[in-house]
Amino acid sequence: MGSRLAERRFNWSLAVIPVILLICVISLINLRNADYYSGDIYHQRQVIWYLLSVIVAVVVAALDLKIFERLAWPAYIVVLILLVVCLFWGKEVNSSKRWVEIAGMNIQPSELLKIAMVLILGRLLREMHRPEYHTIKSLWKVFLVVLGPAVLVLLEPDLGTTLCILFIAATMILYEGVKFKTVALLLGIVLLVFPLSWKFGIIQEYQKDRVRLWLDPDQFKWDPEAKKLLDKTLQPEQALWAIGAGGFLGKGSFQASKTRLKYLPEMQTDFILATYAEEHGFLGCLVLLLLFAGLLLWGAYVARNARDRFGVLVAVGVTAYMFWQTVMNVGMVTGLLPVVGITLPFMSYGGSSLLSVMVGVGLLMNIGFYRGRV
Repeated sequence: MGSRLAERRFNWSLAVIPVILLICVISLINLRNADYYSGDIYHQRQVIWYLLSVIVAVVVAALDLKIFERLAWPAYIVVLILLVVCLFWGKEVNSSKRWVEIAGMNIQPSELLKIAMVLILGRLLREMHRPEYHTIKSLWKVFLVVLGPAVLVLLEPDLGTTLCILFIAATMILYEGVKFKTVALLLGIVLLVFPLSWKFGIIQEYQKDRVRLWLDPDQFKWDPEAKKLLDKTLQPEQALWAIGAGGFLGKGSFQASKTRLKYLPEMQTDFILATYAEEHGFLGCLVLLLLFAGLLLWGAYVARNARDRFGVLVAVGVTAYMFWQTVMNVGMVTGLLPVVGITLPFMSYGGSSLLSVMVGVGLLMNIGFYRGRV
């Protein structure tokens, strides 16, 4: 019976590999098409990152999970140092300092932070595991570990990644178990911090404009210059036009409107889904989202069946990472959420983002094959 159970677990983890490969193929084809509209070479550069990321994912899947538990603190400290370096000496793009150059490559530390955060919280929460629910007092170490880098990322500024990190941490903490009074108190603190951050300028003016525009698009119509600027840089209006133009089946490869996509903000990264939607329509988007859903269900299955507590928490964290980032990006592109600047896992162009996601996949594979024990 034990051998049959091991075989079934192996098959579940093995069966998800074609899903991941299909998402990767769709991503590369879509970036190749984005090159046609933008005149750039995102596809070629991303192929290199894919090759590197797949190798890293295989290595991560093969190593003893205990190695990553021991590396949790060193990885967290290194990323924290990179965030500080980025804040003071990072490469500035669009008024944000999010990249540092290492060995000729532009690395985004905030993307690496997502995996480092999953590992460090997995280790901390495992060490702090208790039969009764946690309180604010028992979680003070967790709050310090989360809030420090979150503030550094917010100062870059990068609101989308900051929110993603907080959502990942909240999911892992809630999974571990927290008293209702503590949840209510933390929610109250969040509701207090947001208006204070808005009032005292922690949230940048362009970020405020994105929220204002999402809540009331008509408020800018009396200022033609402001409306023109916001149409091009801050709102997903062009993305909505692209999605609507795709219809049910889409226009096909290289058949989308060059004129429209030329004005699409961050066509190859944050708004890559709009490019895909115009070419492949509702049906193509449905297939893509079903593939993501399958990946997330597999992550939940891995977490449920892991034996080691660290493995359980890491699987929960990686699944939460992919879930929240997908929800935030899709919501942003479709206008259901304000624009916060966050990529779509696997699909968006970017080496650091892809590497971080593939390390997460490698960790899930590791836990899925060995259930947290090698």
